Amino acid sequence: MSKPTKRTRTLASKTSANGITIRPYVDKQGYVSYLVQGWKENNKWQRRQFKERAEAETFASTKRVEMENKGRAQRMILSPMTQQQHDAALAAVDKLGGTYALTEAVEFFLRHHRAPDYTIRVSDALKVFIDEKERDGLRPRTLAALKRSLERFAEKIHDPFTHEVTHEAVAGYLRQLRTADGMAKASLKFWNNSRNELNGFFAWATEKDRATSRPFTFENPVAAVRAYSARQVREQQAAKPMTTTPAGVRRILGVIMRWRGGALVRYYALAYFAGIRPEEIQRMNGREKELINLKTRTITIPANISKTRQERQVMISNNLAQWLSRFPAPVIPTNFRRMNAKVRKHFAISHDEARHSFISYHVAVHRSVGDAALQAGNSEAIVKRHYLNLHPREEGAEFFRIVPGKRRAVLAAPETTAPQPHLKAI
Repeated sequence: MSKPTKRTRTLASKTSANGITIRPYVDKQGYVSYLVQGWKENNKWQRRQFKERAEAETFASTKRVEMENKGRAQRMILSPMTQQQHDAALAAVDKLGGTYALTEAVEFFLRHHRAPDYTIRVSDALKVFIDEKERDGLRPRTLAALKRSLERFAEKIHDPFTHEVTHEAVAGYLRQLRTADGMAKASLKFWNNSRNELNGFFAWATEKDRATSRPFTFENPVAAVRAYSARQVREQQAAKPMTTTPAGVRRILGVIMRWRGGALVRYYALAYFAGIRPEEIQRMNGREKELINLKTRTITIPANISKTRQERQVMISNNLAQWLSRFPAPVIPTNFRRMNAKVRKHFAISHDEARHSFISYHVAVHRSVGDAALQAGNSEAIVKRHYLNLHPREEGAEFFRIVPGKRRAVLAAPETTAPQPHLKAI
């Protein structure tokens, strides 16, 4: 019996950069294979078996390159990239780390930094946008407010190119909005309104239009910015709208009857006893004979005056008819803004307080949410949510009995101003 030969381990040469070797191996059936060995994974020695020596050589060379590059995983892949491009891509992957993929970074860059065919600053794009809105028939007051808001945005973000604006820049601008005193954060409603204005501008900027060389940007950055729900906005707003008591209305009208010849009486009579919005009353100036009909007891608010762009009619109550007949002066007198500001400051009247008063007292007297909604130009849901049961019926009846006296506002006899009873089904 012959003595078995001692198997010797195949070692890498001392000049090799690592210990990876290839050793032939013959199994019990006589099949020859090749073992690649000499590297560690998770602190354990590893080896791998191949049928062909060429496969073993390829694997071993890949492992040697990997080990010589201090553990960096390598792949032997044919690529059309130059060495410079390969090195740049490798450096980019290193900078991104494990947070972002290289393709994600490239896609983000192309959305926000790829220059379109025509580059333009935000401030210059706004001028084109405002001009188009003016040609579309946007009202001057609304147009001026929109222009101020968008110009403020361009100034705050330092007027970059339109295609460089990101949703982070938009969200940052909205987060820094403050109230008029500059202290508290702006309301959720103001956030939504400002967001809608920016969304309209950037949606327009992404549209294709040869006349203005658009698109100015390839993506609307506002689309990714949150908008608060109607429920969240309602929860932040005041629980009840501001209204004036009947005694307060008598005092206000009594004072302005004796001030400047009653120049503002007609305006406040329409605001309190017809519930017409302040901006709508101002647009009625010069068209009173056309819109106010004392014979049919109706006031027509056409679509080009109405805030909602929908025509509506307001019924003239008995007491309002007396105010309009007694004070036929223009609804908007000379120096209206200055005088109106003094009245509002003196009596602490909020912007829509007169309108809120009309709707709430109208619902209190007539108990008809639908009728109040039709005359006020609101939805029934809004009237029901904010004005139903805000005042008792007695206060509503007193409100619609306020008429002009000789030198002050007084209460008329109940029978002269009481609303006609609604028809009842039999």
